[in-house]
Amino acid sequence: MPPLTDTEPAAEAETKPVSIPKKVTSGAVNFLYWLIMLEGILMATPFGILLYSFYDPFLAGARQNELTAWVAAFFLPQAVYATSSAFINFIRNGEYLFYAGLIGFFAFAAQVYWSKFKQKGVVSSFLYSYIRHPQYLFFMMAGFGLLFIWPRMMMLVIFLAMSVFYFYLAKFEERRMCDQYPDYADYMKKTAMFLPGNPGGKLFRLLFGWMPSPVVAQGAAVLLIVALAFGSAIGIRNLTVASLYTAELPDRNILAVSVFPHDETYLRGVVEKALAVGAVWTALDGQGEVSFTAHVLPKDYGMLGKFVSIDQRQRAEIVEYFVNRSSMTGFLWGTDNDEVKVVLSKIDKPGQQFVPLNEIMDMSAKMTPVLIADLHVPTGNLTHLTLTDTTYYGDVPQPIF
Repeated sequence: MPPLTDTEPAAEAETKPVSIPKKVTSGAVNFLYWLIMLEGILMATPFGILLYSFYDPFLAGARQNELTAWVAAFFLPQAVYATSSAFINFIRNGEYLFYAGLIGFFAFAAQVYWSKFKQKGVVSSFLYSYIRHPQYLFFMMAGFGLLFIWPRMMMLVIFLAMSVFYFYLAKFEERRMCDQYPDYADYMKKTAMFLPGNPGGKLFRLLFGWMPSPVVAQGAAVLLIVALAFGSAIGIRNLTVASLYTAELPDRNILAVSVFPHDETYLRGVVEKALAVGAVWTALDGQGEVSFTAHVLPKDYGMLGKFVSIDQRQRAEIVEYFVNRSSMTGFLWGTDNDEVKVVLSKIDKPGQQFVPLNEIMDMSAKMTPVLIADLHVPTGNLTHLTLTDTTYYGDVPQPIF
């Protein structure tokens, strides 16, 4: 559970903080943190269905307009195993920041509460001798790590809002500590807020110290951080899209996307073999003038529910593969072999039924599943065909990549 208090602050600008009631700030911080935790963690469990009954109205409303539909988009690969970009493949490991952040938070929380139990007063040893807010620092690190676990743009918005609230919550805590412990002001002079050497405070004074109003200066700093965060997310997303293993079938209005690294010839061949089955083409033709994605997944892909609703046979299949897996990683991505599932989904955008192939990866595009074709690639034999019109999570937008 997010910390309601910490014996240290959160961002070192020597300015008077904006006056916001502490209860409002604390409540907002906890609420935003749980929003991140819920979708980032529970979406991978059966509780995800209940969770999306809360999120769905908001996301559905945002999707009605192209100006707001981006909140449901993803900025890092979530459904594919690898890209051709070593940088993207590397930063996906940022999810480990979540685990490191939680470990750090509980470690320093234990130090604080042990000091309270022993009535030692202000904690100023170990990392607290360098920074005043290790608890807040590690908890925000955990929140940042969740962005790599479930990198939806809405999660980025929530994380940024949560971070701003943490700043002001820490300021409130500092004022309380100064009132309670007279020597705390001296401790503040000797320690930084979040990072040793206080680089954030120095940068703030360099960029905004000339402004006469502390409120305006803090507001300008927040706007700059938001702009940099969104600019980085969009840049990472564009690099991700450019690095995916895809193939266009223009005559079929289909964009094939591969979970594992495969060239265009292989992807076109797999999709054409699936389309050679009459029932598959009939199902697509019945959708009208629309474009499609064709996701080529391993037969034992463990996140099928992101693309389609899962029937009893598929659920039993996934459980069987999970039991035979030696690791969760192997279970999630499956095994790259000759048995694949080709998931065909139609694409639309707000107010736009037909989406050209070059716009399928736009942030406002949404998939609606049509069918799953279980295919043996070498022979082209279709072993099973499932028609569907929804994902495991209902109508909530899921990642295209």
